[in-house]
Amino acid sequence: MKRFFLILLALLTVVAAFPACTPDAPSDETTDGVTEGTTVGDATEQSTEPPTEADTEPSTEPDTEEEAVMPVKPLEITDRYFIFRIWNFTERSLSTFKYIVDAAAADGFNAIKVHIPWYRAEKTEGVYDYGVFDEMIDYVVKEKGMKVAISLDMTRRKGDTVIPETEIMRDPAGNLCIGGSETGDRMQISFNSATAVDKCVAFYKDAVKHYDERYGDMVLFYLPAFSQYAETEYWCAGEYDYSDNAKTAFRGFLQDTYGTVDALNAALGTEYTSFDGVEPPSAGSSDGFGQLWYSFRHKSLKTVIDRLAMAQEEVTDNTKFAIQLGCVYDTASALRGTFGFTELCENVDVFWMDDGPLSNHHFSMDYVRSCLPASIELAQEIDGPYQNGATPELYLEQGMVCFERGCTYVSAANWGIDDHYRAYRSVWQEISSTWLGENPPAVVQPNENTPTVEVPLSELLRRRSPERYITMYRRAAANGEFVYIKVVDDLTHAKPSDPTPVFTFPGGYSNEQGKNNWYYRSSARKGMTDMTFDAANNRWKGDAEFCLISAGSMHPDTTDAALVFKAPKAGEITCTYGFASASDQGDGVILYVKHNGKTVEIGNEKNGGLLITYGSPADGEITLTVAEGDEIAFIINRNGTNTFDATDTSVIVSYQ
Repeated sequence: MKRFFLILLALLTVVAAFPACTPDAPSDETTDGVTEGTTVGDATEQSTEPPTEADTEPSTEPDTEEEAVMPVKPLEITDRYFIFRIWNFTERSLSTFKYIVDAAAADGFNAIKVHIPWYRAEKTEGVYDYGVFDEMIDYVVKEKGMKVAISLDMTRRKGDTVIPETEIMRDPAGNLCIGGSETGDRMQISFNSATAVDKCVAFYKDAVKHYDERYGDMVLFYLPAFSQYAETEYWCAGEYDYSDNAKTAFRGFLQDTYGTVDALNAALGTEYTSFDGVEPPSAGSSDGFGQLWYSFRHKSLKTVIDRLAMAQEEVTDNTKFAIQLGCVYDTASALRGTFGFTELCENVDVFWMDDGPLSNHHFSMDYVRSCLPASIELAQEIDGPYQNGATPELYLEQGMVCFERGCTYVSAANWGIDDHYRAYRSVWQEISSTWLGENPPAVVQPNENTPTVEVPLSELLRRRSPERYITMYRRAAANGEFVYIKVVDDLTHAKPSDPTPVFTFPGGYSNEQGKNNWYYRSSARKGMTDMTFDAANNRWKGDAEFCLISAGSMHPDTTDAALVFKAPKAGEITCTYGFASASDQGDGVILYVKHNGKTVEIGNEKNGGLLITYGSPADGEITLTVAEGDEIAFIINRNGTNTFDATDTSVIVSYQ
C-alpha cells in the first residue's frame, strides 16, 4: 500500500459521500479525420509527435502542445481474479453462504467478495463482533483455498444508537439520506461530521486489523463503501449532502477560498452580506457557484478516503486499499462526486468502477487507464441480471473486454444462485477459461501512435452526458486500438472569478416553469403550449401521451417536445448543445432550433433541422444576439414514428 504523509494527514480535520453509464453501441462512423497521434477535443485537432527517449526524463518546463499525449505505461498483470460478490445486508445462514461459494467456484470464479455492514458488526458503540463473518471467510479461505476481498459497508440503519440522525446526510429539503438495497432503511453518514467520521474510521481500522491478523495475504484488498450501492462515494439517488454539518463546512470553505464575502460576490455576481447567509446550490449546477459546491464535495470525500487509507496503513503492512465507484463520467457522477476520481485515488492501490452491461466498456477502461498510474490495479463489475436490454452476449463482452483492456479483477455482483445465474453459466465459464489460465490473451496496450481524446471535467458537469466524448472515442478507435483520454481537471479545485451567467440543462431542470430561465412546452403548427408537471414521474408531459421532458431527456410524440430558454437580459449568447438518441431501435428524431419562432439553420434535414440517430448525435454551438425576453427553443420532432425516441439532452447557454 502506498505510503503517504501520516503526520500531515493526522492533522487534517474532516472538511466535512445507477451504476449504469450512458449506453453505447457499435457505430458505422469512420475516423472522420481523426488520425494516429491526433488530439480530439473541443478545439481544432492538433497533431502530436510521439514521445522520444528524452521525453521520459523529468522536466521543470510547462507542458507544451507537443507533450499532450502522455504515454500510458503498459500493464504487466500476472494474477487475475474473477470475483463473485455475496451481500450480507441481512442475516444469511452459513449453509446458504457455502452453497453460493461452491456454485461460483464450480463455474470458474476464483475469489469471493464478502460484504460486511458496519451496522451488523458494531451494534453497540465500541463493541465489534465479526463472528458470523469470520465463519464465512473461514470457509472461503481455509476450506476452499480461495482469495477473499473484504468490503466494509459504512452505512447505518434507521434508529441507530451508534450514529445519531444529526450526523447523517440530508437532501436540500432536509430529508434524511435513507433507503438502499434490501433493508430500505440504510443511512449514509455526513462526510462533514467529525463525530461520524471518527467512529467510521475507528471501525474500519479495527476490522482491517482483525482480518489481517486472521487471514494475512489471503485478503486481496480492503474496500470501504458508503452509498446505497456500497460504493465509496455520495449517495446518488438524490442530492446530498445538505446537512447542517455540510452547510457549515461549505461556508468555511468559501471563506478560506475567497477571504471576504465581497470577493465572493465579485467572483459570482452575488449579493451576500455574510458567509453565514450562503446556501449551497443544486448538486447538478455547473455555473461558478455549482463548481465551488462540487469542489467542496470532492474535497470532503477525498479527506475521508485519505483518512481510511491512513488508518489501514497504521495497522497492516503490504495490504491493498481499494475504493469502488460507480461510473466516473456519466450523468449521475455529478451526484456521486466522482468526476475527479484521479485525485481520489492518490492513496489507493485498487480502483474499482461499475459499468452497466450496455456501456461502452472499451471507452470506460481506456478512460480510467489514461487517468491512473500503472501501479494502481483496475477492477470492473458485471452488474445484473435485472438490466434492460442485457443479454448473455453483452455480459460476456463486458467481462472479456474489461480483462482485455487492463483489469486485474472482474466481479459479478447482484447475482444469486438461481435460474438467472444458471442461464449465464456459459458466460462465467468462458470468461474464466479465457483469462484465468496459464496463457491468457495479451492486454491491449498503448503505442507510439496512440490517438488522444480530450475531456474537460467542467464540460462533463455542464453537459451531464459523456456522449460527445464517446463519439470522439469511437472515431479515434475505429480499429479497436487503445485511446489516450486526456482528462483536464478544471473542476475539483475550481475558483471561479467571472460572474458571467451560465444556464444549463439538465443542471437547471426544475418542476417550475421558468425557473432557471427554462420552460417546458409542446410544439405544433398551431404554436406552443406549456407542459404539465407529472410529479409522480418527475417529468413534464405535453399535449400527446409521450411528449415528455425530464432531467436530461426529451421524447416527442404527435406533438414535438420543446425545451425553451428565455433570455434574462440583452446581449450575445452562445448555445452549446448535445443531443443523442438513447436507443438503436427507433428511426431517429429531428432537432430544430428556433429563435423567437424563426428557424436557426443547424442542418439540412427537413427545413433546417438535423437528423439524430443512434450513434450519430448532434453536437454543436450557435451564437445569437438576444434582447431581454427572447426565446430560444430546442425542439425534438419524432421524424417518422414515436417509438424509442428518447433523446439525451444537454444545453449550455452562456453570455459573452
